[in-house]
Amino acid sequence: MTEPLNKDCFLEPHWRVIAQGFQTETWFNDGQAIGTGGIQNPQPIHLPTGNYYYRFASSNSPREAQLGGGWWLDYENYKKIETFAHQNGYSIRDAARLMLALPYAWTRVDLKIKALLAAPMKAYAGEGKAAQGARGGADKGTVWIPTQHLKIRQLYIPGLYIKSSRPREQLFEKVFSSQVMSL
Repeated sequence: MTEPLNKDCFLEPHWRVIAQGFQTETWFNDGQAIGTGGIQNPQPIHLPTGNYYYRFASSNSPREAQLGGGWWLDYENYKKIETFAHQNGYSIRDAARLMLALPYAWTRVDLKIKALLAAPMKAYAGEGKAAQGARGGADKGTVWIPTQHLKIRQLYIPGLYIKSSRPREQLFEKVFSSQVMSL
């Protein structure tokens, strides 16, 4: 098996902490474990190349946030959301928000990205946790809880985009051979 391009991320524990929904910047600055959302008990897995992966994003976010964001779904779990939407009269956007516990303050969920994985990668996988919405705005302090009767396995792919003061090629630019954006 070829080495995953993000293998080094699995040697650095802060990536697993991020997958668990903790805000590492806040935690590192004051020692408090503050977080919301994320994955319960994230487990590392290898992602098969040649498969499509899906992500919900905001159309007003920069490209690196849209394609380089770490939160993804495999086909099977994306299909669960799509089927739930059709069977229950929801838009795909509302079904994704409900099933993935996506507060309004986090994302508009108005963009679906479908990307073909062309290079070996690893991800953290597991069921999502509850997420605290913003105190004001559309969330009004709502705690978003993923659907309990239909579990969705989420993926957190670390290292797709790493902010840097110097321009550099990002991993998301190397690993996906085609991206389709819609919704």
